[in-house]
Amino acid sequence: MPRRATARDRVVVTGLGAVSGFGAGVEATWSGVVEGRRAVAARPELAGLAPGPIALVPTVPFDAPARATTMALFAAREAITDAGVTARGASVGVTLGTTLGGIHGWLRTVREHVAAPEAELAAPRRWTWSGPARAIAEELHAEGPTLVASVACASGNAALGLAIDLLRRHACDVVVAGGADALSDFVIAGFGCLKACDAEPSRPFDRTRRGLNLGEGAAFLVLEREADARARGARVRAFLDGYGSAADAVHMTGPDREGRGAARAMRAALADAGLDAATVGHISSHGTATVFNDLMEAKALALALGEHAGRAPVNSVKGALGHTLGAAGALEAVLSVRALETGLVPPTAGLGERDPEIPLDLVAGEARAVPSLQVVLSTSSGFGGTNAAVVLRRGDS
Repeated sequence: MPRRATARDRVVVTGLGAVSGFGAGVEATWSGVVEGRRAVAARPELAGLAPGPIALVPTVPFDAPARATTMALFAAREAITDAGVTARGASVGVTLGTTLGGIHGWLRTVREHVAAPEAELAAPRRWTWSGPARAIAEELHAEGPTLVASVACASGNAALGLAIDLLRRHACDVVVAGGADALSDFVIAGFGCLKACDAEPSRPFDRTRRGLNLGEGAAFLVLEREADARARGARVRAFLDGYGSAADAVHMTGPDREGRGAARAMRAALADAGLDAATVGHISSHGTATVFNDLMEAKALALALGEHAGRAPVNSVKGALGHTLGAAGALEAVLSVRALETGLVPPTAGLGERDPEIPLDLVAGEARAVPSLQVVLSTSSGFGGTNAAVVLRRGDS
């Protein structure tokens, strides 16, 4: 049975933080996507490795150690400062979505051991999937639950779902929730082997789309129960009212071509929020620009929303930011909050010739003003058939 939000345990967003290929800070990312710019670019220094343009975080050198942790800490600090949270101890929890966590430390150690097998193996504390989450918890003195979701590219939204559950169960009072992933030669080469990347800038939902561009980054939202946030006089930036997840169980890397798993996740998120399809004012799609994903997602939206699927403005920010893997859902949630606050839906960078098989109201060219925007449905899908969706509502709703 889906959980239902009540007035007592409604979850609110009080702080935002982000770092992406556009640079450090939420506003750097927001202005980049709303202006239709691209952070993805050719990287001559990675010639022979990157299968196409990618979006690297400019403030973190590609060969720097603990890159995902560095990005996660920056975004979490910004979110906490934005929220004005001073709580510490067991009342504060951390949830993080990631595909590879602190793998950079592991890669470096293994390679050093191969080069000098007689040397003693080092054991970096933060080379595991939980590394970035542990770093945030230690810095914030957060002694509540620290949970890591690693369900491929749905991980960011899954982390938001974990946070909702913690707050509704009163397991803690504040959750720093989001996602982080950093690119490495290991990740880039893996996607090259899958032949999932476009050698040119990606084109989500375009008739000529051929694949994704990789990206990296981190994003966090500070989440609290509404009553607690209002009691301390916090600004309510948005409500995080619903979460849903579902599995395809069809293929290790390809989605269910009919979108049934993604549709179940969307329906569950709307049911959790106590909303029906007609209330959705904007859809922040997964929109990877792969041939199968974009068509699948259009079918999933039709299954979940019926005729309304063609009426709500849809965008994908992956043409601008690249596919940021476990950080994608969290970055898109941050941007969804900004869309609710400003009434602007960012355009889908790269979309030129619309695919006639995708009958969605796609936002392209320039941002679209939607002054009455109240509800955003944000979707994610990943390898292994994982799907997750969240519902965000305007802060004054």
